Amino acid sequence: MSKRFTTALAVVSTFALQESLAADDVKTLPLASALDLAQAALVVCKGNGYNVTVTIMDPDYAIRLVLRADGANARTVEIARRKAYTVIKTGMSSGEFGRSVAPAAPPAQNAAPRAPGAMPPGVNGDDNLITFAGGKAIKFKGENVGAISVSGAPGGEKDEACVDAALTKLKN
Repeated sequence: MSKRFTTALAVVSTFALQESLAADDVKTLPLASALDLAQAALVVCKGNGYNVTVTIMDPDYAIRLVLRADGANARTVEIARRKAYTVIKTGMSSGEFGRSVAPAAPPAQNAAPRAPGAMPPGVNGDDNLITFAGGKAIKFKGENVGAISVSGAPGGEKDEACVDAALTKLKN
């Protein structure tokens, strides 16, 4: 190998490494803060008699943590994940997104009904989007560091109230 080629390869390799490190430099909520936030949402919901699941998702769609309360329905795990995903994907709360989407057309008369317990359909061709309230962005030290969602209270507005109460306790 020529000296010039070796030098060029070293420069390109260094640049590629710096680019990959920059791409992985996602701002996330520190784990201790994520735990405090999720536990605060669980406590508020439990105080209101709701057994819920809380999900915190990083801005790159990676799940940071999931806390499922004793007695929370298993399907709340997936619904909470979809609410957090919706927040990150759309840049708005899951409830705001839901209000911005046109109502779905009623199923055709000969269409098979959804199976009991089946997940709600996706939106706009994305099976991860959901129109239920209960997911919001997490701002920490002035930066968007992900999303928090709650699922399991009797209605999205009650899920969202637990999220709002928890977010007020987040120490920036």
